[in-house]
Amino acid sequence: MLREDTGAHFAAGYLRRRLVSGALLFPPISRGAHRALLRRQADEPVAVGRHGRTTWWMFRDRFHREDDGLQAGEVKALLLERERRLRRRIDRALDLMHAEAAAAGPRRQPVPEDVRREVFRRDGGRCVACGGAELLQFDHVIPVALGGASSPENLQLLCADCNRAKGAAL
Repeated sequence: MLREDTGAHFAAGYLRRRLVSGALLFPPISRGAHRALLRRQADEPVAVGRHGRTTWWMFRDRFHREDDGLQAGEVKALLLERERRLRRRIDRALDLMHAEAAAAGPRRQPVPEDVRREVFRRDGGRCVACGGAELLQFDHVIPVALGGASSPENLQLLCADCNRAKGAAL
């Protein structure tokens, strides 16, 4: 299984793996070899050490270890796929955060009580479309989204069925 190894690092030309004893697992490399390795690992995973069945890889400044005998191309494919999944997860989380912020954002003010009373009296407490008296709702004749005001002249009483049938139509 391929896993990131946050305990591995280079120190004084040695690849170190932080263990309880701080033991060196691998022989030292020269400064030139170290610089070359750092250049190569920016584009392709580089095997930097082996111990038993475990291979340590360096790719994009991170160390990974695996014990499945993977090749460099396979390691790269797995790490890039992991990176894509993380990017998609972050993008989904950001989209959700923005959607929630927009939903909780500025909301229109409720219709004032005195305006509701006036519209209710004017329309006789009945739906202006069908005359029903149940499940009444205050409807904007010109929707607020299109610039309609919450004034008695732009409000009417509609029952729930008539209001749903009207939708956002004028």
